[in-house]
Amino acid sequence: MLFGYRIDGVLAVGAPWWRALVARAPAGVLLRTARTFPATHPTTRLCLRLMLQTLRGRRCRTLVDMGCGGGILALAGVKLGVDRAVALDISPQAVVTCRRNAELNRVTDRVMLVRGSAEAIAGRFDLVLANLPLPVLTEMMAELVRLSGDDASVILSGFQDVDRALVEAAMERLGLTGRMWLTADLTFCELPPSGSFTWMAVLARRS
Repeated sequence: MLFGYRIDGVLAVGAPWWRALVARAPAGVLLRTARTFPATHPTTRLCLRLMLQTLRGRRCRTLVDMGCGGGILALAGVKLGVDRAVALDISPQAVVTCRRNAELNRVTDRVMLVRGSAEAIAGRFDLVLANLPLPVLTEMMAELVRLSGDDASVILSGFQDVDRALVEAAMERLGLTGRMWLTADLTFCELPPSGSFTWMAVLARRS
């Protein structure tokens, strides 16, 4: 798949075909997506924008990317200055693809790959990211909070504007407060089953 784009003029993401574009950016990620979640999806871009906002304002030494897919969020984090990232997914294909992308970006020493769910890891992280389908996101939210440090940032996506109230209620039960909400549209020829074209992401912190 051929793709290339920039986020806020700071981070460039592109397939290997766009190597020159990526190399000119202050931070860049080369990515092969294989059969993983598309790097061009609005939720991916929203997570990257919120990550940039977070890393501009605070020091972040560690992050965990839950459901990493091709590894774009973990890889972008280390390219933006995070010391170490854990990329976790239940899919063997995703873990293999993420490993190859870490090699492509020469950051294998800073990205730990784990095949499994949240229960497979312990510890606490400065930044927790989860771009997951809504049912999985709400089911795993308690584990995401468990993995977050006292002053951690939590970035959640994979849901639409029609589901915001549900996500906010789940966050509130677990002591998370949304600090920034972003939206982006993905248009189709016909109305999608949810009735909405608008996807969302939220940057949250403990109340």
